[in-house]
Amino acid sequence: MEQKEINLSNHNKSFWTNAIEASIIALVILVPIAFYPRCITVFIPAKEMIAEVLIVLSLMFWGLKIINKEEFKFTPTPLNFPILSFISICLLSLIWSNSFFVSLTELPLFLAGPLLYFVITNSINDERQINHILDILLLVGGLFGIYGIFQYNGIDLSFWARNVGRQQVFGLFGNVNYFAEYLIVPLPIAVSLFFASRNKFKKILLLIGIVAMGASLTFTFTRGSYLSFGSALIFMFFLFLISRGKGFIKNNKKIFIIILVAIIIITFLFVVPTPLNKSGTVISKIKERVSITQLINEFSFGRRIAIWKFTGMMIKDHPLLGSGIGTYKYNTLRYQAEFFAKGENRSLYPHGFADKAHNEYLQLWAELGIIGLGIFIWLIISYFRFGLKILRKIKDESRQGIIIGLMGAVVAVLVDGIFGFPLHLPATIVLFWLALGLTVAVGLLKDEVKVQEIKMLKENSNISRFKPLLYLGILLFTIFLGVTVTRPFIARIYWYYGFKEIEKENWDKAIKTYGEALKWDPYLGEIYYDIGKILETKELYGVAMEYFEKAEKYIDSPNFPQDFALIYLKKGQLDKAAIKLKQAISYQSDEKSMLPLYSELGNTYLQLKRYKPAEIAFKNALKINPDFVNAHYGLAGAYLRQNQQTEALEEFQKVIDLAPDSKEANYAKITIQQLNQEKLKSPPTETDKP
Repeated sequence: MEQKEINLSNHNKSFWTNAIEASIIALVILVPIAFYPRCITVFIPAKEMIAEVLIVLSLMFWGLKIINKEEFKFTPTPLNFPILSFISICLLSLIWSNSFFVSLTELPLFLAGPLLYFVITNSINDERQINHILDILLLVGGLFGIYGIFQYNGIDLSFWARNVGRQQVFGLFGNVNYFAEYLIVPLPIAVSLFFASRNKFKKILLLIGIVAMGASLTFTFTRGSYLSFGSALIFMFFLFLISRGKGFIKNNKKIFIIILVAIIIITFLFVVPTPLNKSGTVISKIKERVSITQLINEFSFGRRIAIWKFTGMMIKDHPLLGSGIGTYKYNTLRYQAEFFAKGENRSLYPHGFADKAHNEYLQLWAELGIIGLGIFIWLIISYFRFGLKILRKIKDESRQGIIIGLMGAVVAVLVDGIFGFPLHLPATIVLFWLALGLTVAVGLLKDEVKVQEIKMLKENSNISRFKPLLYLGILLFTIFLGVTVTRPFIARIYWYYGFKEIEKENWDKAIKTYGEALKWDPYLGEIYYDIGKILETKELYGVAMEYFEKAEKYIDSPNFPQDFALIYLKKGQLDKAAIKLKQAISYQSDEKSMLPLYSELGNTYLQLKRYKPAEIAFKNALKINPDFVNAHYGLAGAYLRQNQQTEALEEFQKVIDLAPDSKEANYAKITIQQLNQEKLKSPPTETDKP
């Protein structure tokens, strides 16, 4: 091993370096625009697959470059150790994960970004490359900004016609929030480069992009993204002051005057009633979205509070190492049920299914423990320390603008991560780690810092003899990884076609299609569940149970406990049925849907001759609906079997009063008559005597 001081920009660009650059540009272009209609779901799987495949290809080009030069060079950066530690904790979490296969399927998305960082810092070492990548990023962002404006005005493809309201502005992301969480990355970069550029034509192009992306971001009415972008702007302003001093304000005096006037006008429009802010206008919609009253009373706010609270319960159970990477969505329903069972939580907070914590830091803590969260915070601190250090050394204003813009983009993502989950969205993941990598790459350019690359080679090496085998090995390994990360996407395509067969009630064809899906992805729990439901419909309860049990290894669903309970009841396994019925009750979205389950639970306890639990179950049903006839009838039976005849008679009479023509009422009349006759025949007790 030897260390050699070099200037990174002095290297001639090889074919492999150009290939790596091309793969990164392809990431920037293809991941945001990717979607596939015949897939479940339309947007995210395609974006994940393309991101992972392109990063695998960039790794392949890096490996081939190393073999071609017969040496391995690794650029030391302050982020290397934190990122390697983050990769390590993700991999190690497979050991203690409470669902190994869930963690395994989520792992590629978590590792893709860190691996992209190493590709960039070891291959992108020329200012032209960096500018090229950023130009493409801003072009794509600007085009998305224009597309978002069209969408807001109802000009769009008929394919998306189903979307209404603020959800119609979603770019090609399928969700307005996901679109906003993409825009907050290129937008700060465009703003920074606008202030850094001295080229008027470039300034005009950047201004067009800023206006387009800013307008689309505004039309998403996404509060978290407003806050994220605003935070990035404030942060970048201070960075410009640090790097340029008061001269920054002086040199851009006209622009700041225009901005100040715009702020005054916007404030006026928000405060003073005018035709421009009447109901239905963009300004009125923004006012509604950001008002404190709206925020407090809105469903999503209460829902997030509930999610954060039961996420805290997850953290409390696994504070040090977490439950395993990617397991949050697997655990969420159980913890939510436990949370709603406490006090008045069910009436205070909205119900739902949260596969994300809507807070990246809480979710990271829940999945990787305080150690994983600590490593991520260490990584971020190392990044900003490096960025600020380089910013003080850089004299070139263009490079200053790039550094400040990239750091602003990172701030925007980190702030957005307090209320959303940008680091679980493929396009935002790619841009976040791209920003980290490019910041370091700019910092390592000529005249900024001399870098000592770690070079490992063997003198008089015979590696050239094995080049063909090494090339072949890397190609085969790349094909293996490529197929591995593509398989889940193909499985979801089969899932789509299988679901279409279910809609037509072609059960056998659906099962066959789902079987093909499982060949591609044997960990797709939703497929096992759907097959189980089909078999349940065909009354093949034993086989259906097998598929439900397989599905339970990979996913959790609000309907799972109820499905299990039904089959246990059919098979006469009453003890197991009772357990699942109790779980099914806790999983329900509202009390109304609990009623029949409480009744079924009570009847199951009656069959098990567990009369006190049966009494409690029926009483719980009556707390929800005091006029629920089945619960009164069942409660009467529970009382009767506990020799509480007076209480039983009262409940039977309520059945008669509530539903006089029902079968239950007829049975109640007969039972009341029998009880009264038995009471007349029995000798009077001391309490009965006058």
